[in-house]
Amino acid sequence: MSMLNSLNDLATQSMVVAHFANQTQQLTGTEVLQEINKVAEIFANSDANAIAFQLDNTPAWLVLDAATNVANKVAIPIAHFFSQQQTQYVLAQCGAQLFISDIPRLSLGAHTLSITLFEHYTLYIYQLKLNEPMNYFEGTQKITFTSGSTGEPKGVCLSTQSQMQVAQSLCEQINISKPTHLCLLPLPVLLENIAGIYAPLLSGGCVHLMPLNELGFVGSGLKNPNKLISAIDSVKPNTLILVPELLTCLVAFAKQGWQPPKSLKFIAVGGARVSESLILTAREYNLPVYQGYGLSEAASVVSLNTPNYDDINSAGEVLGHVETKVENGELFIKGALFLGYLNQAPHNPNTWYATGDLVSKRNNKLYIKGRVKNLIITSMGRNVSAEWPESLILSQSAIQQAVVFGESQPFLSALIYAAPKFSDEQLKAHLKTVNQQLPDYAQIKKWHRLAQPLNEQQGLLTANNRPKRAAISQHYSPIFEQFYRLGEVIHE
Repeated sequence: MSMLNSLNDLATQSMVVAHFANQTQQLTGTEVLQEINKVAEIFANSDANAIAFQLDNTPAWLVLDAATNVANKVAIPIAHFFSQQQTQYVLAQCGAQLFISDIPRLSLGAHTLSITLFEHYTLYIYQLKLNEPMNYFEGTQKITFTSGSTGEPKGVCLSTQSQMQVAQSLCEQINISKPTHLCLLPLPVLLENIAGIYAPLLSGGCVHLMPLNELGFVGSGLKNPNKLISAIDSVKPNTLILVPELLTCLVAFAKQGWQPPKSLKFIAVGGARVSESLILTAREYNLPVYQGYGLSEAASVVSLNTPNYDDINSAGEVLGHVETKVENGELFIKGALFLGYLNQAPHNPNTWYATGDLVSKRNNKLYIKGRVKNLIITSMGRNVSAEWPESLILSQSAIQQAVVFGESQPFLSALIYAAPKFSDEQLKAHLKTVNQQLPDYAQIKKWHRLAQPLNEQQGLLTANNRPKRAAISQHYSPIFEQFYRLGEVIHE
């Protein structure tokens, strides 16, 4: 099964609707196929084995994604919210010989070719002369890069078969024929790629694509939620995919009187844990929200609640193609998984993969308890190792302690102890410098200066002076309530 087959099946239907500058453009399957074949021919005539691209949410992204498959090339989609440093790291690691962008990239020199798709989307193709061809795992069609918990994104190598298997399982589990889907997440995010593009097309549906700034996004954050609401009202979709922060936004608007479109049948929420109370509140306001769980190594979704199989306390029923087991509280999976991590040993498909997630399992449903390792997952679904921003904060010798928090929250915050001679203004200036070195989702948005250092006697540090994060979070809970609930700012 391939992406091209699903498009062929829909060639007589309107399957993609593009939105731009208050205009819409309906594209039939035949029109999309023509552009795919045009781009695939360019790829086929290239010596490049792998093609990286960083585009907005437009039909051009879909064309490039499918054309790499047709031309038997490795696709390397790069998220728009990656910092320049992260993007350069990905390009250096992945071995791509071509890089395609929808804006000119002066840092890459002159583009070797430009093409225009659907008479509207101009793409600039750059030859990456410094990259040497690499040997990828056999069957690699896509390398998806995580948001990078330590600043260096990890490349997960996927086959077409694994991606389409997940899409097919989602079609069967959700069971909505010919859905109208509005993509709200960036397309390089694997969840939207698989569940928001492939699955609706396999179900004979129509996908609506809109530039991210027209949805209210700046970087990885939602800065103008009114645009998001307007887009949903305009399209009147049947299905959406949200991260918890976007769900919180929709619920807030509903509480203020917004009436969600009656067309909505199914809203999947994933990327981080969601509280049962938020899901219940959303449903009270006619937002049909269902929580799921997944990871890139499983080509996105592993389990999902649906109207027919719903347990609001769980992350849903395991998809039919995935095998699961729980050992010492940790979830292990097996099935159509990833081929391996880029530049590392291959994953043996006959072995169990340790997810790093603590779960319980009952009646084939997963109940997520937490993370084995200390990894912050924000409510926008971004992974951040706390030690990453902490190490940058502690690069100033006057700062003696820094502990970063933000699990399931829209941004990161920090508790900081600095020498008394180090003024608040100096600390503020240092944090500004730190944030300039981080992508926006890993930046410290709010912080509190401790009057006294954390210590072992309080039960806040281990014997070797490592922070006990759960104890610190509990001890300073009034501070975090001000950060995240009351909207008050102690220091910014």
